[in-house]
Amino acid sequence: MALKRDVYQLMGFDPNWICVIHDLLYHNHKKEIAFDVFLNMELETKANDWLQEIHFQVQAIERVNPKLPILFGLVSPKNKYPVYKDFSKVLERDDYDNFIADSSIVSVSSKLGKALLIDHQCVISAQTKIGFGVSIKRGAKIGHHNFIGDFTDINPGVITSGNVNIGKACEIGSGAIVKNNVVIGDNTFIGMGSVVTKDIPSNSIAFGNPCKVIRKNDIWNF
Repeated sequence: MALKRDVYQLMGFDPNWICVIHDLLYHNHKKEIAFDVFLNMELETKANDWLQEIHFQVQAIERVNPKLPILFGLVSPKNKYPVYKDFSKVLERDDYDNFIADSSIVSVSSKLGKALLIDHQCVISAQTKIGFGVSIKRGAKIGHHNFIGDFTDINPGVITSGNVNIGKACEIGSGAIVKNNVVIGDNTFIGMGSVVTKDIPSNSIAFGNPCKVIRKNDIWNF
């Protein structure tokens, strides 16, 4: 007899990220997991599941089921936003679900948007607001009274102090540290291991200790 699996719906596909989501879901629920994958473009769908098979099938977007959980199946603002935009005719923001690993701590006074993924051992501190489609990865520590804009990715080991404002569609590299009261503008990439002590303008690529703007980031509409 085939095992009964919990089914999750993934908007978009990444061969590595589907494996990460599978293991996070299994760890929380201790059940077999399967995915319905919905694509906004033609691409090869082969999971990087070389150690353990991931069960999924590709479905037409018309078959999305609002009664089943809906998550982004990929990361990076430049991937998540086009998927969201292309599917916006059939999905509202409120249709998306959040996934928060049970090893993470989210402060009771924080405010969370939809379509979030918060990985293992993250901390979200008091009075922090997180926008739509944000990914916060392994071990990130988000300080009190922070704001994180829509579609931003916070990579593993990032630490932000109090009253930090991170704009929309940003990527904060692994291990970066952000000083209190710093503002990072929209569509900005902060390199891994950077120490951000001053404001960084929108549409920038910046890294170093102290973090400095190296060049302009490509501007795109979101």
